[in-house]
Amino acid sequence: MSFSATVRQLLVSCPGDVPAADLGILRRSLNRWNIAYGQQFASTIVPVSWATNAVAEFGRHPQAALNSQIVDSCDICIALFANRLGTETPNAKSGTVEEIERLHSLGRYVAVLRSVRPVNVADIDLGQAVRLEEYLQSLAHKALVLTYADDADLQGHVEAVLIAAVSRDSARAELQLDDSVASHRASMHAEIWPRVLSEEKVETDYRGRSKSRRDWYLVLSNSGSAPARNVSFSIEPVGDKSAEPWIIRSVADGPIEAIGPNGEIRFGIFATMGSAVQVRCTVRWDDDRGTQESIATLRLT
Repeated sequence: MSFSATVRQLLVSCPGDVPAADLGILRRSLNRWNIAYGQQFASTIVPVSWATNAVAEFGRHPQAALNSQIVDSCDICIALFANRLGTETPNAKSGTVEEIERLHSLGRYVAVLRSVRPVNVADIDLGQAVRLEEYLQSLAHKALVLTYADDADLQGHVEAVLIAAVSRDSARAELQLDDSVASHRASMHAEIWPRVLSEEKVETDYRGRSKSRRDWYLVLSNSGSAPARNVSFSIEPVGDKSAEPWIIRSVADGPIEAIGPNGEIRFGIFATMGSAVQVRCTVRWDDDRGTQESIATLRLT
């Protein structure tokens, strides 16, 4: 049965002495995880490594090429160690160390596993073994390094790492979505501003003569992204206090119930010879922020 899933890339990082058999167990464990948990976690995990995914590139250090080609795009890293730390790079004690530190700095989930399988002492590079022990000891304050002694241990660790990594990423994604929705909602508010609109109309009388007439309207426009509720306004003359305020026609009793986003409502203005040349219009409304107000000076033109 098909299902929607987020595809995550898992970087398999290790020095050259980690047995191919261990890498095979990791990949088989990954395949089993995808089948057993993929639908439950809506996730599919794809393994990535330099041996199978890197391409030849000339002109820069191999580790720098690997970083840009495969490392930086990975979501999870499982680093395996046996008895070698690996070859030093310009920026770190080894390529695996650089990949661990790089992905950790990018906020990716990194797990470090160390093999304690029996090994022929004659096959151990003492210098490499000492460097590895020193590095693992340096991680004691910031990482839990788990060991595996057999196939079952490794398989169990891989499964637990994948569940932990995907669960953490899913929780982060949900938190980011919640934050995004909350931010979007917080940015949604009404914004009401008044203006005067004039329209010239041509009328014909009963004798067929044409004459023009100018009408004025008070327009309340909501340029915001949310409805304005309980909209009301008041008008008072500016300057000449003896001037008559404008008479606004067709004003319903009580506040206007709502003006939608990018919506407007207009009212006819009746002005006489004694009416004020300009007025101060105060508009009040409610939105998710509470009661809001705007004030504008208007003129009949």
